[in-house]
Amino acid sequence: MAGLMPARPCCQLSELLGIYFGSRARLIKRPGEAGQAAYFSLLRNAVARKVVRLGRAIGHMDAKYQAVKTRKRMSFFIELALPPGLTPAFKQSAMSAVPDAACDRKAMLRGLFLGCGSVNVPSSRYHLEFVVPSSTWAAAVAGLAGSADAKVGVMERGGQHVVYLKEGDAIVRLLSLMGASRAVMEFENVRVMREVSGEVNRRLNFETANIGKTIGSGLRQAAAIERLEVGGGLERLPPALREMARWRSENPELNLGELAGRMNLSKSAVNHRLRRLQELASSRGEAGPIKRARRSA
Repeated sequence: MAGLMPARPCCQLSELLGIYFGSRARLIKRPGEAGQAAYFSLLRNAVARKVVRLGRAIGHMDAKYQAVKTRKRMSFFIELALPPGLTPAFKQSAMSAVPDAACDRKAMLRGLFLGCGSVNVPSSRYHLEFVVPSSTWAAAVAGLAGSADAKVGVMERGGQHVVYLKEGDAIVRLLSLMGASRAVMEFENVRVMREVSGEVNRRLNFETANIGKTIGSGLRQAAAIERLEVGGGLERLPPALREMARWRSENPELNLGELAGRMNLSKSAVNHRLRRLQELASSRGEAGPIKRARRSA
């Protein structure tokens, strides 16, 4: 977006004002010179160069540019000499500074993002935000973003006013509105990969849970059949239950559908017979310890 230059002077001014208000720039007196200058303190060189280009395109404004490197970061300071007729535009309040024309509103939103906005890499989470100077600017940015049908939230964080978006589709629409076409393509590519990966993981988790549930159920049923066999109760059961016990003992890993298919029965019939075997094993298990205790006595 910093490389995108509006063609119309009104859009150029709106974007410059967006950067000015978004970055909390201020008006200063230039020593020995008439008029005032807009003083910017920026953290990105691309945005600093954009300010100089916009100033020269609007009114051939003289610019003083300084880069200062500290241990933690690089900062860029710009003094942009303002023509007398433009100074009032930089003294406006938030509500009066927002233009009416659609192209100017788009340009101002882009400038505000360059001045105080950021967006997360979508591989981690979806989040775009503007850390604006005041609550009135928060309302203004929310209104500008609303033109992209973007659902925005407003909050205070550490004493600062933040306008944020957390929906991937809304972020894409807002980036497109501001002219970040290449970023939208990269964002969409990462988002598609993330959604495909999430769907694969959900399916794997679902299948793993189903397999675990099936195996656990099969093992419990096989253990119940084994208790019946050890207690001598299996031989006294009806042929249908004995056949069911044999099939389950030999195939504890099969689910109900697979077991029913191999036995040429319905799932409800298989489920009923297995449940009956478990009930018989439970009733014999309660009586079994008493008999064994008597024999040992």
